[in-house]
Amino acid sequence: MKLFGKFLMVLFVLGSLHLYGQEKPRVQNPNSIRPIDVEDVHYRARLWRRMDLNEKINQPFFSINNEISKYLVEWVKAGVLTPYKNDSLTVKLSAANFVENLKMEETTGDGELSEAERAAGFGGEVAKDAKKPETKGGAGSDDGWGAGAKATAGTAEVATKDNFDAKAPISTVAYYFPKELSIIEIKEDAVIDRKRSRLYFDIQALTLIVPASKTKAGFDKAVASFRYKDVYKLFRSNPDCIWYNSENETQHKNMADAFDLRMFQARIIKKGNAENKYLTDMFEGEKEGLLMSQMLEYKLLELEHDMWEN
Repeated sequence: MKLFGKFLMVLFVLGSLHLYGQEKPRVQNPNSIRPIDVEDVHYRARLWRRMDLNEKINQPFFSINNEISKYLVEWVKAGVLTPYKNDSLTVKLSAANFVENLKMEETTGDGELSEAERAAGFGGEVAKDAKKPETKGGAGSDDGWGAGAKATAGTAEVATKDNFDAKAPISTVAYYFPKELSIIEIKEDAVIDRKRSRLYFDIQALTLIVPASKTKAGFDKAVASFRYKDVYKLFRSNPDCIWYNSENETQHKNMADAFDLRMFQARIIKKGNAENKYLTDMFEGEKEGLLMSQMLEYKLLELEHDMWEN
């Protein structure tokens, strides 16, 4: 009996050693290109940046017939890139909904009047003339100058003509050109790896935006968001996706490399906060928001520097 008890004790100890010897499962961000284990993250901040492709430093991403927005739109239409409703990357958009988001709001049918033209009073005279019956020329007809006599009671009315031969107005739909989609919003994590004592910017999503100057309402319009991990793979597989180097045309780079090397300028417009507010809303003004954006950049540099202090 004692021998059997010792045998059970040995099995228990060996089983415990086996459990302790097993490695813990690695928990990583599934949207990261180069994921860092959660246990190795010393500091993390969620940031949103606004990248204006018309700025000179960002124009290499927006060269003629080689716009980054052009590739994003073409890849969605080809079915190789999945669009999402927003940068949370949880709700997918169909290709039809994506194309619908590219439609211009101010487009009208051929021959139709816009809302502004109707509000100005255009088109009222057409409606009035359509109600008048056509009469034969004579004493009761109007010559167009307002001098004609009123029609007498004995004047016979002429039947109105039918409109069977009239063509229906052809609706015209216009869509934004890739050159008009000049804003990219970048959602990323600023992560300090405790093992390597370095600051890394881990891009999570890109959002394609129509600038306010191109919309009827005067506000930015988000077309769709994309998982950067998917976009990165497509950049790598397409040699035509180049960051155009106008200073030395033998040194064009793939857009994936340009993002890795941070060869763009995009100011911080929001940092993760409980109220999910933009910096301009938190500090009540564009100027104050811009100053706070610069302060956040300096703070991140200081955090990385402090990792190397004794």
